[in-house]
Amino acid sequence: MIYLVTALDAEARPLCDYYRLKRDTSLPYTLYRNEEIVLVVSGMGRMNALMAVSALLGWRIPGEKDILINIGICGAPSTYAVGEALLIHQILDGDRRYYPDILYSHPLRETSMRCIDTPQSLCGDYPVDMESGAIFQAASRFFKLHQMAFLKIVSDHCIPESVTKEGVMELLRSHVDTVDTLISRLRAIQKEASLFSADEREAIEVFKTHFTKSQGSALEDALTYFRFRNKGTFPPLNPLIPSSKRERSQLLEELIATLTA
Repeated sequence: MIYLVTALDAEARPLCDYYRLKRDTSLPYTLYRNEEIVLVVSGMGRMNALMAVSALLGWRIPGEKDILINIGICGAPSTYAVGEALLIHQILDGDRRYYPDILYSHPLRETSMRCIDTPQSLCGDYPVDMESGAIFQAASRFFKLHQMAFLKIVSDHCIPESVTKEGVMELLRSHVDTVDTLISRLRAIQKEASLFSADEREAIEVFKTHFTKSQGSALEDALTYFRFRNKGTFPPLNPLIPSSKRERSQLLEELIATLTA
């Protein structure tokens, strides 16, 4: 299943038209779907996004091959062109930092995104939106980092009053092919992520038993990244696991650093 999340109905409409999504009343949110795609319109703001995505993923729990894409507009400094599509590799949400894994080749500009609480006229150094941090927070309970993507289209140079419903729809309409390509790349990565042999998978699962669930998830992402970049090569997993929790964490950090270097 492909999960799409937008904040505004104007962002969703071109996607609904392109993918022929129909209204679904299963949740108390604006929901559209077909056999492969489900799209939720969260509404603006952090709390709306957190609640809508949590409800969506609790209603239809994702599988290992499923993906989630947050698609929407953003304000940005003048160094970004209006209409430009951006792929977010870091989300700055207050003191928190979130890092979606981008393991695939693409032609888009990668950038950081800063989350704000209200539309504002000052962007600072990065594009801004109001929902991506909350969406990542809710979705990361169900998805691994390489199963998520955040695609933003620059709507204005931090002049929120210039943004119109018609303008938003036109921006999204001009990038439906971008969305479609991103979906294809993400789905291909999910196939790559399962290219471990039975022996490799067994070794990974045994190794993961020495760590917490979140540490095991981080290891999976690092191994997937390594395999994608180094096809046919699998790093040896040290069978000598320290008894100290601190030393185990240090061992894992060093391994992940090696895998993602």
